[in-house]
Order: sequence, then C-alpha cells, then structure tokens
Amino acid sequence: MNQMIFGRIKRIAVGDDMLEYGVAGAHDAPALLLLHAIRNTKLLFAGIMPALAEKYRVIAVDLRGHGQSSVAEPYTFEQITRDLMCVLEAEKLDQVTILAASFSAVPAQMLAVREPQRISSLILLDGGYYCLEEVPGFDLKSVVSRLAGTRFASVEDAEHQFAQRYDAKWMPTGWMQDELQHMADGRYGYRLPKAAFAAYFQEYAAHSTEQLFKQITCPVLLLLADEKLLPDEEQKRFYREAAHSYQRAVPQVIVKTIPDSQHLLMVTNPQETLNEINRFLHK
Repeated sequence: MNQMIFGRIKRIAVGDDMLEYGVAGAHDAPALLLLHAIRNTKLLFAGIMPALAEKYRVIAVDLRGHGQSSVAEPYTFEQITRDLMCVLEAEKLDQVTILAASFSAVPAQMLAVREPQRISSLILLDGGYYCLEEVPGFDLKSVVSRLAGTRFASVEDAEHQFAQRYDAKWMPTGWMQDELQHMADGRYGYRLPKAAFAAYFQEYAAHSTEQLFKQITCPVLLLLADEKLLPDEEQKRFYREAAHSYQRAVPQVIVKTIPDSQHLLMVTNPQETLNEINRFLHK
C-alpha cells in the first residue's frame, strides 16, 4: 500500500528510535511536509497524494507512536517537534510548507516558531487553533478509554466504518492496515498505545495557545470544517470564537471554511481542500 502511494519509503534514526515517512513528487519541487491526525498514519492523505505529488515534493510522516514509526515514549509535542527537525535535516529541506491535520497542527506551529527560516508557511486543517480542554463536552478520560478500547472485526470492517462516517468510499483498500493491530481477543484495535492517546490528548488540552500563536511569523492558512455539522450551538459558538481569537493572535492568517466538510477535510472534501492549498501557495 505504501509503495502504491509514495515513490519511496524512508526510515531515519532518532536516537534509539525510528521514524518512517513516505516521499513523492519531484525532488526539486516546492516541499510539503504532511502531518496526520491522531491514531492515523501518513496514508490519511492517500486520496490527495497523487494530485499533490504533481506539483510538490511531498514528505508524509508517521508521527511517533503511529504507523511504522517507533512507539517509544515520550509522547509529547516537544518530542514530535524534535522528530520533525530530524526529518528536515535528513531531507535537507531549507524551505518547506507544513500541512498539518487536527492535533498535529500544534507541533507544526511549534516547529514554525523554532525554525522560522525553514518553515515558509503553515496550512492547518481544522486543528491547532484552540485549547482542547476548553471544548464543550470534552472529557479526556472518556475519550482515551473509548479510542483505546475501539475494536473492529477486521481491517476491512474498520475501513467500511470509516467510509460510512466520512463518505470516503474512494479511499484505497488496505489504507488503514498500518493504523491497526491484531489484538489478543482476535479483533483489531488501534496500534497507537493507550499511553500515547492519553499523553497526546493531554498535551492538546494543556498547550498555551496565546504564547504559541503570537510567535508565528510565517503566512498561515487555517481551513475549517463546516460548523453547521457540529452537534449543538454551544460547540458552534466555541469554534467560531476560537477562530476569531486565532485571527487576533495571528493577524497574517487566512481563515476559510470548506462547505459541507467534516473534521478530516482531506477525506471528506479532497478536491476543495486541494483547491485551497494550491490557491494559498500560488498567490
């Protein structure tokens, strides 16, 4: 599956640990570093990879604890940032745009602050612009318990459920293989350890938004899911106000909503997401 999507699969050492990432596109094309959502892998971008690779040099990483990368702790945004710096060095990337989905949008912004000469711009896919702890109805313990305890009859069953939820029947068969592992009860669960779920969600819930956002100097595109699909007015109001607060802290940001989209924009609305990426990068 990886070889079907990427031109090459690479692995690099980070101390005693290992990161796997896929590379596609021309070596001399503008570079895009792709960061997936929690519990997913680099294959979350499978549906838009061919189109991206036509214009960009794409590097899509399995973040620590995910996919084929090492599961070793620590599960922190600081460690993800250090891991990504190793990828930049390995690929000799002097200028790169980061395309980050959901929780990975926080370490993406941390990297942009740490390496402003290298990170030319940020594209945040419905994440990273708020503190998770403040989201109405969010309960860390119950979310971790639910995700760590999720089970599927097979990889095919997991992909079928995902396709139904996100209307993503066009995703390639087998793309969730690296997200899952065979559990002791004979079913399949997420490969990401429970400790990683707990730690990453805790990081997302506790990160200092104001301190981080005010240090970002590069151009930013924040693509939002359609708020009309949120479950209640309280959540709609929260995300709307969070986006406005982000605009005040990061005045150079362009904020756009993709109509009829859900949280995983590259899955539910791939063409619209691609259009916004290209428009932003080719201004």
